[in-house]
Order: sequence, then structure tokens, then C-alpha cells
Amino acid sequence: MLDLERILRKIIAYRFKKLRGDIPYELISSQRANMNRIEQGINVTSGNFVSDTLLDEYSKYFGKSKPELIFGNDAEIENTLCFMFLQVFVKIIPDVKVPDMQYPFKSEEFQDDISPDTYEKFREIFTIFGDYYRWYKIRRFEDISDKDIDVVSMFKIVWALLNKKVVSSFKVQVITEFFNDSEPKFNFNQINVKFNLWYEKYFVNSIIPEFLQKLRTDSIFKMGFLVKDLIDNFIEVDLPKSYLEDAPLEEFYLPMKNYHISFKEDISDEDIEKLSTEIVEMLTRDTSINGLDDIKRIDGEKFFTEFDFVTDESISFVDVTRRVSAQSLLDSILMTPDIFDRLHDLNSKERKIPGLLTVNSQASKLFQIKVNEVYLQQIDELVRFQNIYINLIKWDELETFL
Repeated sequence: MLDLERILRKIIAYRFKKLRGDIPYELISSQRANMNRIEQGINVTSGNFVSDTLLDEYSKYFGKSKPELIFGNDAEIENTLCFMFLQVFVKIIPDVKVPDMQYPFKSEEFQDDISPDTYEKFREIFTIFGDYYRWYKIRRFEDISDKDIDVVSMFKIVWALLNKKVVSSFKVQVITEFFNDSEPKFNFNQINVKFNLWYEKYFVNSIIPEFLQKLRTDSIFKMGFLVKDLIDNFIEVDLPKSYLEDAPLEEFYLPMKNYHISFKEDISDEDIEKLSTEIVEMLTRDTSINGLDDIKRIDGEKFFTEFDFVTDESISFVDVTRRVSAQSLLDSILMTPDIFDRLHDLNSKERKIPGLLTVNSQASKLFQIKVNEVYLQQIDELVRFQNIYINLIKWDELETFL
């Protein structure tokens, strides 16, 4: 449970003491002992730090509303809620120094016993930053983790985007609920109950989903969602170690006739005529393939054998299965020329790994490792571009974005 009462006790102690100043206790109320206790920030066993009676007396004497005496003005409410959420935020970030806010908020007074259920729901907000989610799902597990992600600025951006909606909802759903006609009297020790109900019902189940839905349509922040999708649905981070050193590779290459002609200065007219005739024969011959016999026939054909200025660079027919280095094979796949991007041939017969989708799971694991490398490169690029674009945002425009 988030402990808003603990924070408010310190704020109210400071506020009541400052309000009273040098005014004698008796002019405000006959409850001198309770007034002194409150100014020292000392709670009572019941948890009812400020009684309804004493609150009413302070309200009448200083001409301030009861909600303002407990929760402060709009700026003070915003600061209080900012501190409450900052306490949750430090649970989901690297161990870095978070700057103190203005008095009376200090980072060493952060609540220690915030439940994982509470801060895990809060974590979803920060998936708008690819840099954060990459750290959370990948880099924090590495030996040399990237600890210098700018978590302070991330929180400031999120708070700038959310603060007006959060403060407005809190005032309506929490503060107003304490001071309406249906409540016979104010009970300070019910603040945590109402605040945590608001956190779950309105902040988690309404404000966060609306916030994320809006940012999914923004060209800058949607990159964070894309990073999350790549990490959650495409990268496998817990792959077992593969001991596969080689893999069976079926290779099937049709014969291809290719000749290089180096014309000599003293070539005779007769040789030119013979060469031309043989070129025509090669180009007009039957190259249809209806079976293995046709392939062997084409493979066995020879041309230009009598010419010493013609070099045979033909590729012979290949139909074999051999074991190759698995690592070398995968490296060669990543080095495939870019021209293949334009062929779009999804049924190339040249190379196959038998059982890739079924029995040859070791090969599949090695492929996933290589696929991970491709995705990680894409993630790094997305993070880099998003960080560049975020730096172009004027921060005073964030508060009016949602």
C-alpha cells in the first residue's frame, strides 16, 4: 500500500507550524497538546493525525478550507503526488542518485515497502522509452550494464505529460470524497485507503491506458512500443547454449554454361566462322528440364573445346548433402548480397538444412541467436533515433500534449 498519510503528516506539521507562527495555541483551540503534537509530526495510535474537530477550528481561525489545510493548494498537491510517484519510480530504475525535490521531500525518506504489484503496474508507463525497456529486459542482465540511461529526464517527461490529468482526477476522486455532505466527519486515517483505491481504479485502470493509447499514435513515442514488441515477441533472451559444430546442408545447383572468349589478333576467318556457328548451337539447343536425365545431359555438354582462346567457366551440376560448419553457414547467410533483397524468391532450391523446423533443433537455436543479433541492431537504431527526436521536443509543450 502506498503511504500517503506518512507524507502528509510531515507536510501538515510544517504547514500548521508556519500558519500558527507566534500565535498562542489557546487563541486557535483548547487542544494545545494535540496542536503541539501535530507541529512535531507525531502520530497517534489510531492513526487519526488531525481530528475533524481540530481541523474545523483551524479552518475557522485562519479562513482556509479544510481540503487546503490537509492537502494544500494546487501547486502543493502536484508536488505531493509527484513525490508519491517518484517513490514508485525509483523501484523500477537502475540504482542511480535521484535529485531531491523542494522541502519537505527528501529521497532518503522514500517508502521502502512498496509492493511489486504496485510498481510493476507503474512500469508500463515507461515503455514509451525504448532506452528504458532495452535496459530493463536486456542490458541490466549484462556484465557491463548501461547504467547511465537518463531516468531523471524520463520521469520529468512522464510527469509533464500526466500531471494535470493526475492532479485533476485526485482532487475529484479523493479530496472531494473526504469533504462532501455524505461524509459526517473527516478521518485522516482513511486517506491511505481512499488513495490506494484511486490509484488502482483511476490511475492504473483509466489514466495509464488512455496515456499509452494516445502515445501509440505519436511518431516519436511509438518507437518505444516498437522496441517493446521486438523484445517481448521476437527476441529470445534465455536460449540454452548450443554445442552444435556442424550441420547437414543439402546443396542443389543446376549446371550453368559460361565461357570467356579472349579474341586474338591473328584469329582466322575460319575460326571466327566455326566459333559463331557453335555459339548459335549453344544458344538454340534444347535446355528444357523435365527430370534428372535432362540435367545430366545439359551438365555433360561441352562447347568450344577446340579453341585455345576460350576458357570454360561453367558451373557443374551439384546434388549432394555435406556437413558444414554451422557457425560459418550462419555467417554466410548474414553476408548474403543485398541483391537478394530484390529477388523475393522464397523457394530457392540451392541450399536446404533438413529438419530445420523439426528434428534439427540445435540448428534452429543457432539461427535464433543470429536473428537476435539482427533484432538487437534494429532496437539500438530505434533507441538512438528516439533519443534524438525527444531532444528536439520543447518541454513546455508536453503538459498540453494529452
